[in-house]
Amino acid sequence: MTATDSMSGSRRQRLHIGFVLPSLSGGGAERSTLHLAQSLIEREHRADLVIPRFAGDYRAAIPRGVRLYRGRLPHTDRKFLREVQQSVAGGAEGAGVTALGVNPFTVAWIGLVLGRKHPGVRVRRKRSLYASVAILNRYLREARPHVLVSALPSADAAAVCAAELTDRAVPVVVTVQNNIAADYAPEWLAASRTLYPLADAVVAVSRGVGESVRRSLGVDAERVHTIYNPIPADSIRRLAQAEVTHPWFADGEPPVVLSVGREARQKDHPTLVEAFALARREVDSRLVILGKLSAPYRARLKSLARSLGVEEDLGFAGFDENPYRYMRRAALLALSSRWEGLSTVILEALACGTPVVSTDAPYGPREILGGWGDLPPVGDAPALARALAGTLRGARPTAEALRARAADFSEEKATDAYVALFEKLVRDAR
Repeated sequence: MTATDSMSGSRRQRLHIGFVLPSLSGGGAERSTLHLAQSLIEREHRADLVIPRFAGDYRAAIPRGVRLYRGRLPHTDRKFLREVQQSVAGGAEGAGVTALGVNPFTVAWIGLVLGRKHPGVRVRRKRSLYASVAILNRYLREARPHVLVSALPSADAAAVCAAELTDRAVPVVVTVQNNIAADYAPEWLAASRTLYPLADAVVAVSRGVGESVRRSLGVDAERVHTIYNPIPADSIRRLAQAEVTHPWFADGEPPVVLSVGREARQKDHPTLVEAFALARREVDSRLVILGKLSAPYRARLKSLARSLGVEEDLGFAGFDENPYRYMRRAALLALSSRWEGLSTVILEALACGTPVVSTDAPYGPREILGGWGDLPPVGDAPALARALAGTLRGARPTAEALRARAADFSEEKATDAYVALFEKLVRDAR
């Protein structure tokens, strides 16, 4: 059977999907993309990962059986490369890691072509964008996937431009994982207005994001599809059983309020610390922030906690590829974001049976938690504190009910929707 065979009855066409991410950094968009690739491999489709900047935090989360294509950098972390190779080994014929080098003259030529074609695309580090386009252009010509799927602005731009250089022989699906108006820097917002309408489809991870794509970027409504991020509930529950060595999660300790998120203004950790300090007056508890935070950022949060009298109750657990083991043992997950796209972390916590308190950030939290958790206003520390204290006191749905809610956003439903979209694009491209 070849990748282009058309099959009838219960036997479906075997799809060949190429996913492009800027790097393997530990963010929600990257994790969701890896989940989708894993789900496709489990359905016996072929999934490739193209990573122009071969660096990041994810290792074990990379699906076994994926074919990974990396940009050949002059100073590749050899230890990281070995660990990634071990992660992807097995599961499919040809699985492994392939380096894609590009000629500097090719990058310069691509810059000239795209500069003439899209003079309005003015982003910093243009050479980095053109190098990514060159890597993708080589991948498309060598691997010839059925569909190319991108996530995050720089990868989206590179995917659309690479497809143009190959005469649009491969349909491009851009996935928008965040609130465009709030999250995109002005340069990327302008570039997206030029490039996103050229994609064959744009997948928005929530209804709010979908409306924003249509309104802010001028993408035709028929090209915008809302598909929630896939949540592999069975895998999450299995990983959640792993041990946690942090002493605050031991039996008999005060309940832990858990926050999972990177260092970013979007996540608004200062408001969470202020709210926790107020809730701490009502309910004995501790706050743990899980995620990659710089030393200066931690110091600022510690200083704020000290001024509020809760320095000893604030802890940091760093980045962990398995946040679910912390979620399962936390009293609740707290999200203090100013904006979101969907907030996959909410769904992951629900899959662990853990209650969630989230700000009513546009977009996503209300679509998930309406009727299933408190949604205090953005930036309102006292309101967030009341929601935290109320949930800590036990005003929450049962763990079984929360897991049932997570099932509404199941991996199976999301993957079904993606497969249907990919199959349509393949048919239309013939």
